[in-house]
This record gives sequence, structure tokens and C-alpha cells, in this order.
Amino acid sequence: MNMLRPEDNGGLHLGGGSVAGNDIDETDQRIIVALRRKPRASVSELSRLLSLARGTVHTRLDRLEHRGVITGYGPDLNLGAAGYPVQAFTTLAIAQGHHDVVVQQLRSIPQILEVHTITGPGDLLVKIAARSNDHLHEVLQVISSIAEVSHSTTQLALASPVLKSGADLLADLD
Repeated sequence: MNMLRPEDNGGLHLGGGSVAGNDIDETDQRIIVALRRKPRASVSELSRLLSLARGTVHTRLDRLEHRGVITGYGPDLNLGAAGYPVQAFTTLAIAQGHHDVVVQQLRSIPQILEVHTITGPGDLLVKIAARSNDHLHEVLQVISSIAEVSHSTTQLALASPVLKSGADLLADLD
């Protein structure tokens, strides 16, 4: 895949980068990409597929887990097929100084999949999965009952033409 480089785009570099102490080298990337392609592969199978020593794969996986790069091995789900076809994004404005309190309350709502602290209008961006529009309305009512939430704006996802994970990012850089 062609990446934009500084010389191509007036200084903009979209081809990755690193955070000090958190470099992912080519071997780590190869392991992550292989796991993305075969998530149920054993250490021995990864070793064989990548032509790396089993001990190297095991040590690298342990290090990636310890650093929080790899956070799980669970299945990717099609939420619609799992009974949650309605996806929504809600921007919340919250009372100043109550970020942690609101996030803790949002964490307890099972239909909330993600919460992001954001810039711009609003304070939090919340991703919600629901069984129907009526179910989404119920979830939004629970959110609006949180005393520290002063305003919300919700957008429904009509389609999701691009769905990627962090592992997909590394595979695309490959």
C-alpha cells in the first residue's frame, strides 16, 4: 500500500510512526498481522507460518500483551447478526469536573460499546448498539437520567462501509 510521505504531501506523514518506548518492529507487526488473519493460530502454528522460533513468538506475544498492544483474542462480531442492528453515536455535554463520574455510570450500561473524551462541541462521544430504535430510545433515556449529563445529540449509523481494527491498520501498513 502506498503511504503519503513528507515529500509527497507538504510535510504530512500518514505512514505510521511510533511513541517513545512503544515501537512495534517488523517482527511484532508480522505476528499481529498473522494473528489478524488466523486469530485461532497457536504459538507453534504462528512460529511455522512466520519462520520464527517458537520462543521468539511466545516472548513477543507476552511483551505485546504486557505493553497493552494486544488487548484480547476475542471474536469480532457482526452486531446486526447478533441481534443489535441499530448503531448510534451520541455526543454528551457533561457538567464540568464530573468526567470520571459520568464515564463510570456509562460503563455500567451494557449497550454502550465505546466512550471517547473529545474536543469540539460536547465532551464525550458514545457508541451505542441497540436491538431497535425503541431500544435505542430506552438506552438514551438511561443516559439522559445521569444528572451530570446536560445535553446529548445522537446520530444513527445508516451503514458502516469501513470497519477496521488496530490490527487491520498494521496489516495495511504491511
